[in-house]
Amino acid sequence: LATEALYDILCDVVCGGMSPLYRRLYDSGLVNPGFDGEVMRVDGCCCLLFTGESDEPDTVQHMLLEEIERVRCEGVDEEIFTLCKNEKYGELLENLENAEDSASQIADFALSGQTVSQQIDMLAGLTLADANTAMRRILQKDRMAVMRILPDGSAALPEDEDEENDGGEPAQEV
Repeated sequence: LATEALYDILCDVVCGGMSPLYRRLYDSGLVNPGFDGEVMRVDGCCCLLFTGESDEPDTVQHMLLEEIERVRCEGVDEEIFTLCKNEKYGELLENLENAEDSASQIADFALSGQTVSQQIDMLAGLTLADANTAMRRILQKDRMAVMRILPDGSAALPEDEDEENDGGEPAQEV
């Protein structure tokens, strides 16, 4: 959970609403407000996903990779790290304000063998040095993959699928 919390902070540092990259992308009209980073965790794997919609995905991808490399080289900005970490504190505490969110959060932590108090202590223990080490270790070009999901009807069919299929019927658009 400490790794997941650290990765969550790194997502915010790189492209969260307080990051310089998000501001440039949004102000340029390259992304919508839903552009963000998130952590996906499954058994034995934890990865960062940068997601959103754009009419210029190549430009967004290029700017995202440039920002990741800049932060890796220059280090995580201490002020942005502190703001992002404090935001995570706020989210943990906010979830305790209503019964449904509180029960869900307590159950999630219990299933991983922790309490909310332990999670808050763990978050408090994350440092700028941890963030910089993780940036250099995990956000490397040889550990990245890019996937684009195109809107319905916008994907070009390969030439052989444009022809009729074996059954004599026109090929279906993907």
